[in-house]
Amino acid sequence: MENIIALVSVDEKTLPLVSDCDILTATDSFYHMDRMADFNVMILVTDGVMYVSENDIDYEIGAGELLFLKNGLRHFGKIETLRGTRWIYVHFSLPDEKGTERVYLPKKTCGLAGSIIEEKLYMLCKAFHSSKKMRKLRTNAQLYDILLDLCLEQSEGESIMDKICAFLDTQTDMDFSKALISEQFYLSYSRLAAEFKREKGISMGQYHNAARMKKACHLLRSTLMSVGEIADALGFADMLYFSKKFRAYVGVPPTDYRKQIQTKY
Repeated sequence: MENIIALVSVDEKTLPLVSDCDILTATDSFYHMDRMADFNVMILVTDGVMYVSENDIDYEIGAGELLFLKNGLRHFGKIETLRGTRWIYVHFSLPDEKGTERVYLPKKTCGLAGSIIEEKLYMLCKAFHSSKKMRKLRTNAQLYDILLDLCLEQSEGESIMDKICAFLDTQTDMDFSKALISEQFYLSYSRLAAEFKREKGISMGQYHNAARMKKACHLLRSTLMSVGEIADALGFADMLYFSKKFRAYVGVPPTDYRKQIQTKY
């Protein structure tokens, strides 16, 4: 179990203790520092690629990927991390409470670009550098929530196809892109597409279209946005084309859908 980090049970005494966290952009190319820290490190790269080695294992952390470095092990860089690479880091320790149930964090997690976990990490950094009361307790609790999300994602057996669905759910404001899928998940689109169709029963493009139309339904129900404004918010350059796609999915035009939904209240 050298390549996983234990997370203790939900208990006030066993909250992770955050010692430092921030968002950094490399102003110059660099090699990861050679050190043996007494704290664990969480790294989420948001732009570029970071290279770090832990003992005899080399890691490449691309955009949207999160890696844990374990305390007490040597961390160093063999390959240069380039200027412009941007990442979020958290230094933390996990108190060792005997007799508590433990679950385990995955060493590396991919497909986190635009995810709730990424958003929570931004919020963690903001809270850590604020002057609010109980700042430390807040950040410790926020990190615990993030660690628990990562544990649940692993324990629930989320497949890469589930992660693709979650990613597509965040892309409702733009057209479907095969290149973006391949870039995000580091596999050829044709391979991913075949597996997605086999597991989900529909194509990625169909799933993405459904996600956009569901978002359109939500906006029609819950806002006063015009059909044109909704089309624009969902990345459609042509309102008539959006209306055609909406009708094909829902069965009625957007304006009729809005009128019908009002009568169901």
